[in-house]
Amino acid sequence: MTWFLLFSDKVPNRLKSMILFILIWWILSLFMSPNILPGPLVTVKAFLENDAQQVLFNVRMTMQRISMGFFFAMVLGLSLGTMMGLSRTLETWLDMWVMIVLSTPGLVFVVLSFIWFGMNEFATVVAISIASFPSIAINVWQGVKDVDSKLVDMARVFGASPQMRLKRVILPQIYPFFMASARACLGISWKLTALVELLGCSNGVGYQLNYWFQLYEMDQVIAWTGLFLIIVLSIELLVLNPIEKKLFAWRPEVRI
Repeated sequence: MTWFLLFSDKVPNRLKSMILFILIWWILSLFMSPNILPGPLVTVKAFLENDAQQVLFNVRMTMQRISMGFFFAMVLGLSLGTMMGLSRTLETWLDMWVMIVLSTPGLVFVVLSFIWFGMNEFATVVAISIASFPSIAINVWQGVKDVDSKLVDMARVFGASPQMRLKRVILPQIYPFFMASARACLGISWKLTALVELLGCSNGVGYQLNYWFQLYEMDQVIAWTGLFLIIVLSIELLVLNPIEKKLFAWRPEVRI
């Protein structure tokens, strides 16, 4: 049955890759100790033994931190990126500092935030926001700079209103950079949230990973890691992909 799914043309490639991953995982687990690499069934069984309410609570706390950090990072990154793209003066003032923040390890912002504000939710959101916004700012900055001014001038000559030029000419050229920014920011936010929860929180998915790591329960560690990945994948497939398809519906499909 498994081989039929892998070689069937009716099965989506994404599903094939997941089936192949689970198959390789299962094969490797046969040659390793359960303390090193438990199999898929053992991992699922271990996760189902957790209290459902506690699982939902920890997931909710993680999602809350990620959502707030992602929101403030997007606001700060979009604002700075747009201003740097539109103003050469602001670009020369800010580009160096944006690169410095981008190059600084996220752990530094986590530690500083905890020292300055204490181990609380506010410090968590501040750390995630500061560490995440440079990737957005750089993408948007380059997107604004790459807007084809000739297309804007042509739209003006044909009598398009400022609102129409923004909607039909300028924004479609920036959307690819915006989506790249959102994906990069979301990925960094997930990593920073797990790190923050591991170091200074008493709940969340990152805290659970650290808790089970200290008990050396590899099945639980892999189970919570898998839950983390499932949530990320769900956001990508159910939120970002539909948004991307809607924004880029006007573009013809490239065929090679």
